[in-house]
Amino acid sequence: MQLEFVSAQSIETFLPENLAALRLLDIPPEGPTVRICAVGDIGLSGRVGRALSSTGQSQRVFAEVAPLLGGVDVSFGNLESPLAGDIAPGSLFSAPVSGATLLKNSGFSLIHLANNHVYDYGRAGLVATCDAIEYAGIGTLGVGKTIAEAKQAVRTDTNGLRIGWLGCGRTLVSQDELGPNYWEFDEQELHRAVQQHRADVDLLIVSIHIGLMHMDYPRPEHKIIAEKLLDAGATLVLMHHAHVLQGVQVTSKRAVCCYNLGNFVFDWEEGNVKIPILVKEQNEGAVFHFVLDRNGIAQATAIPVWVDSDCAVRWATGARGQDILNRLSRISRDLECDYEAAFKRQRAERHTSSILKVIWFHLYRGNWSFVMNSAKQFRLEHLGMIVRWLGGAVRRLAKVSVA
Repeated sequence: MQLEFVSAQSIETFLPENLAALRLLDIPPEGPTVRICAVGDIGLSGRVGRALSSTGQSQRVFAEVAPLLGGVDVSFGNLESPLAGDIAPGSLFSAPVSGATLLKNSGFSLIHLANNHVYDYGRAGLVATCDAIEYAGIGTLGVGKTIAEAKQAVRTDTNGLRIGWLGCGRTLVSQDELGPNYWEFDEQELHRAVQQHRADVDLLIVSIHIGLMHMDYPRPEHKIIAEKLLDAGATLVLMHHAHVLQGVQVTSKRAVCCYNLGNFVFDWEEGNVKIPILVKEQNEGAVFHFVLDRNGIAQATAIPVWVDSDCAVRWATGARGQDILNRLSRISRDLECDYEAAFKRQRAERHTSSILKVIWFHLYRGNWSFVMNSAKQFRLEHLGMIVRWLGGAVRRLAKVSVA
């Protein structure tokens, strides 16, 4: 894979002079092109929601990055918090309805909604979210008035290029049959959809909310899924949910998979239990900038960003930006090798204690339905994760005793 550090001004001259970018692919385009920006999880609740409610603060959240987002043909992101502020004001992951206007004014034109939080407030919350996004004039991906409609391709044809989008998410949440609905991830179903829609478009983009949080690497089986989608004709696969950047894969057919787009803006402290894992990385991410022609992706570049203490997205200039890109480069290289052992080790180290904290929180409060549902999802791989975690704890204790 081609990895090269370049100046972000090679993309747009108005970007800061000391802002580096990571060029992942660079081929001279042929014929008409389309420019796309893609970012990861957008959480407009918690401290971010309070910033939106502050006089003069709301427009500042995306002000620094808005010129780039608004200057391309399509700007895409995953909205993690339902716009249910009128239904559940101040509740977990419930964002103000005004967030839709902010997204529109900041340049977003397509928002993915098929994720694990979109149904936190049931059908009413999803209705409010869809209505607000559509009223703001932004396209929605992965949702529809019915499940069948949610599974349909969204078109963003530009400059004579036919561009299709498919969006789904692994939520494990039951939906109301009345709708609206979102597309629950199913590997075979998604693969068939790519094969079905590929003939109707010049470029097909797939967005999936999936994976494990706070991991450097995707699940090995998710990498296999992505590669199958690329082989089936997807031009670009965009994954989100991990809340940290993961690696990027580029194929010889000028197709790309971003295994996790990371956070764009998100309050890492929000939740029943604080999970202080990779806090710095949760507040760092990237705007992925793509130039596509009829033959696929001609240029793919990652431009680093970070979230400041006032919940504003800033360009990560200087050393901070270089650190973000170095990490992205390293992880992308790791994906070219067998990373399964590193994945399993990280999962044990980063997930076991946080899962136990969450389960204890609900046990202590008598939330037995949550505990029972978690128990139903227990699999052999979780046992392996716990065993590795215990083994690591024993080794750490042994070192302390020797010292």
